[in-house]
Amino acid sequence: MNSNVRVSLVIALAISLWLVSGLFSSPATEDNASEVERKLTRVQAEWFEVQAYEPQLVLRGRTEANRSVDVKAQIAGRIVAVPTDEGVSVEAGQTICEVDQEDRRQRFQHAKAGLNQATIEYQGAQKLKQGGYQSELAIAQAKTRLESARVALKRSSLDLNNLSIKAPFDGVIERRPVEVGDFVQPGQLCAQLVELNPLKVSAVITEQEIGKISLTRGARLTLVNGETLEGKISYLSRQANPVTRSYRVEATIANPQLRFLAGMSGSLQIAAEPMSAHLIPSSLVLLDDAGHLMVRAVNAEGIISSLSVANVGENSDGVWVTGLPDRVALVTVGQNYVTEAEQVSVSYKTSLSSSSSESNSSELDSSDSQ
Repeated sequence: MNSNVRVSLVIALAISLWLVSGLFSSPATEDNASEVERKLTRVQAEWFEVQAYEPQLVLRGRTEANRSVDVKAQIAGRIVAVPTDEGVSVEAGQTICEVDQEDRRQRFQHAKAGLNQATIEYQGAQKLKQGGYQSELAIAQAKTRLESARVALKRSSLDLNNLSIKAPFDGVIERRPVEVGDFVQPGQLCAQLVELNPLKVSAVITEQEIGKISLTRGARLTLVNGETLEGKISYLSRQANPVTRSYRVEATIANPQLRFLAGMSGSLQIAAEPMSAHLIPSSLVLLDDAGHLMVRAVNAEGIISSLSVANVGENSDGVWVTGLPDRVALVTVGQNYVTEAEQVSVSYKTSLSSSSSESNSSELDSSDSQ
């Protein structure tokens, strides 16, 4: 065989081998692509949008009387009547204790007559002055006697009024330590009067939370027996307790039937200022390496990102968090098995429609536009 024939055979054999290798290489490439796809972690994602959220601060509260005063005697004397008993409701101006008049009525009549006499004497002195028959000294003395008579009548009138020890406002007699026959001195306690309508609820709040509420915000007290009372914030302390660094907060609650008493404890729920937040299932919230809260998000290319969030509230539907974009796709299934910047295969479900689309990362663009 000559050299030309051998060269031709070698070339033909090389071409045949090249063609044969091409037939087997294409299926291998397709198999490799399928294998890469199969190795992508499969997750589910759902769209979440920002919402208006009104946080609820829960404090430990206790009911108190709106007002509590010690009604005391202003004049000395013997108690002759106690028209009201302990635990009884009274109206403003109603008599609680009555002090013996003794001779005070006669003293009042005497002071009244003395004022009439002093008035006549002063008027007579004025007429004599016009005729030049009365000195300035005599007129001044007559005026002094007139003023003294007026003061005496006023004092006597006050003594008569103070014989009846009256309720300064509508309330309930909490204590009445005196009885008929007791002798009282000025300043001695006749009764303790408490106002239970409206009812006051007091609690303490931390310095981190005091700025979240304001006056007239809604408040709800849930008692230990399960009953609830609605009211509003009526007082916010402007000075912290020097020891606890907490602030006093008070709510006012209507109690027209006086069913609820002072000293009852319960949970005081206060509506804080509205804010923007996302409501997500609690299972989506994870902890990063530093122990901070985070969630897994996925973008249109199927790339995972970890977003830090802050928990601002909870309810039966999930947790309210801040720190997310207004509209974000969060991984709802498989979030524990993916890492930052990992590419995944996503089963994407939008909360705005019931349809979901199965896609790889390249197909998420079309899902987002639906």
